[in-house]
Amino acid sequence: MRLSFKSSLLIAAGIIGMTGIAFQFQPRTISECAQKLTARGFNVIDKDIDDGLYEFEGIKNNQKWEVKMNQRCKVLLERIDD
Repeated sequence: MRLSFKSSLLIAAGIIGMTGIAFQFQPRTISECAQKLTARGFNVIDKDIDDGLYEFEGIKNNQKWEVKMNQRCKVLLERIDD
């Protein structure tokens, strides 16, 4: 009986842990990432998906910028577009 209870707890903990991990790595939409840029002061004028990365063109402080993000909205590249 005691072994069964421990096994049940371990299984429940594993299921909860896997669910939490899966939730953390849910990809965000390109629109969600664009909203993050807008909140940072960018006027997003173009967005595209290339090789699994989100690519944006935007205007900030009267300069044209290029921004690339992964699907969790982490900025991988941010530079002034010449």
